Amino acid sequence: MNAKRAAVLLFLVPLLLGMTMEEGAASEGGGSGMIGKIINFAILFGALFFFLRRPLSAMLVKKSTEIREALEEARSARVQAEARLAEAHVRVAALEEELARMKEQAVAEGRAEMDRIKSLAEKEADRIRSLAAQEVAVRLQAGVRELKAYTAALAAEIAEARIKGRLTEADQSSLIDRSIERLKTIHEESATH
Repeated sequence: MNAKRAAVLLFLVPLLLGMTMEEGAASEGGGSGMIGKIINFAILFGALFFFLRRPLSAMLVKKSTEIREALEEARSARVQAEARLAEAHVRVAALEEELARMKEQAVAEGRAEMDRIKSLAEKEADRIRSLAAQEVAVRLQAGVRELKAYTAALAAEIAEARIKGRLTEADQSSLIDRSIERLKTIHEESATH
């Protein structure tokens, strides 16, 4: 049906335009030419209105429907975007809370680790002090033993030198004889028991 209207319109437009040109040429001198032009104008726009009314109204209805649908899609997209934005705000707030909690936990763990390290360091320092005290005690005892041994050796040398200086050969023979006698007595007593 649209094709028929378009064909009729294509046929009528040149016809009407041709009439307008002929009337304009014929009535260049008078006022009746103006009335003819107005009539031609009314016929042309009447024919255009008659043939284009339905396609134009259908086109306008279609365009208004498209515009309504586009507006509805835009509203829907805006609502979805606002929902996503609100969700993003909620997620950001949750992330900020999680970050604050993680910071607090890290600080608490850091303090606990620092206390643990401090405690271990104090224990290690006590152990080192204890080992050092033991080392000092061992070295002191070894020094005392060395000093005693040195003192005993020195005392023995001095005593030997004094005894050698005072002891004569006769005193030495007498000491040996007395020692032998004592040994015999001890031996006899042990044999009887």
